[in-house]
Amino acid sequence: DSPDMLSHIAVRARNEKVLLATCHDEIEFERIKSNEAEAVPTSVEEEQKLAKSQTDDAKWFSVTTTASGSVSYERCDPPVDATGGKMQSHVTGGRKLKISSPKWVGKYVVGMDAFADEVVGAKSKNLAGLRDKIPDWIRLPSSLTIPFGTFEHVLEEYGANKEVSKALKQLTSKKVVSKDPQRVLEEAKNLAMEVAIPDGMWDAVVDGMKSSGIEWDFDSTKEEQKEQIGKAIKSVWASKFNLRAYYSLNKARLDFMDVRMAVLIQKVVNAKYAFVIHTSNPSTGDPGEIYCEVVKGLGEVLVGNYPGRALSFTCNKEALGQHLSNPSSDSKGAMINVESFPSKSVGLYLPESLMFRSDSNGEDLEGYAGAGLYDSVPLHYPEPQRVDYSNDPIMTDQSFRKDLLTRIAHVGLELEQVLGSPQDIEGCVDEEGNVYVVQTRPQM
Repeated sequence: DSPDMLSHIAVRARNEKVLLATCHDEIEFERIKSNEAEAVPTSVEEEQKLAKSQTDDAKWFSVTTTASGSVSYERCDPPVDATGGKMQSHVTGGRKLKISSPKWVGKYVVGMDAFADEVVGAKSKNLAGLRDKIPDWIRLPSSLTIPFGTFEHVLEEYGANKEVSKALKQLTSKKVVSKDPQRVLEEAKNLAMEVAIPDGMWDAVVDGMKSSGIEWDFDSTKEEQKEQIGKAIKSVWASKFNLRAYYSLNKARLDFMDVRMAVLIQKVVNAKYAFVIHTSNPSTGDPGEIYCEVVKGLGEVLVGNYPGRALSFTCNKEALGQHLSNPSSDSKGAMINVESFPSKSVGLYLPESLMFRSDSNGEDLEGYAGAGLYDSVPLHYPEPQRVDYSNDPIMTDQSFRKDLLTRIAHVGLELEQVLGSPQDIEGCVDEEGNVYVVQTRPQM
């Protein structure tokens, strides 16, 4: 099967020009692993060794997809280059990327007015940049961010973390990590979860959430909330040591220890529908066409590539502009083209909670897709629920569907015009029909 086009893993695969297919049949998946598995280099050294060992017997596959998204493959001869020679597989490299390591600004939290370069990541900065520049009907959740360098400051300067800091430094040296990345990074994540958060930071988070307009009951079961919020913050920090992030950064010739993790705090919107928008069609490369995917409930079902397909559609920007200028015109049907109807059987719902989003300096480097490398953590984890799209108005009411999809596409058009470049946007629609944008970043 082919994954949702706008899931995090699909975005990264496109950026790396890697074929990606999903398989939800365990028997078929085991057969593929046992019969067709190939060695994949994860470093320059391994790439060189693999290149030396490659022979004319390397396995190549011809892949065919259908309109429904299913995928089939068969063995084929290796492709040839312009000179007639056989092409070899390779690791994408050669990009000159740089990652800075910003210092702590001396504050445990910053509000939107202080969202700036070297303080917070692109998710926070882009939200702040949208204020007073988008129509009132597009809502932004109240937000607060724990800035870059806070984890390192708490680790190194707070006495209670002396032993954890020492152990992490020893564990995360390049020489130690390279010997067994999976084991070492898992140990590093566990150590990060042991970090003690100073009382001053806890007070700053509580006061900052109140002053930022994040409505939350801080009085009841305060100690329990303190523990839950602390765990969520540390979980985002600890995702700096994710194995997938380590390999992705290593492949781009970047040091994972240069990553600084800001934490964007928002109240969870009680979503009826969630959507992801790419304002330049990633499938065709057409900058004049918006591509969107929609699911019921929270967006993790979509960006996390849960089994099944999202509702996907395209929208012609020129036609959308004409419709917005003259709503009475009969152009709505022509500008919206549904590519696939939804087939997901699971939805996630979380009416009342907080979300702690990763907002690192390693996710949105120019020319590098870091979507989903680091963790965004809810205060409470939603329980999966069975969903039935067959009786939902998005399927049964054509007028409702056109109106909803047009509004979602309109969001993409507005944000691209404000920010000046193609955008990767995540948002949702609540039970009252209000539209929220929870994050946006440059499209990769």
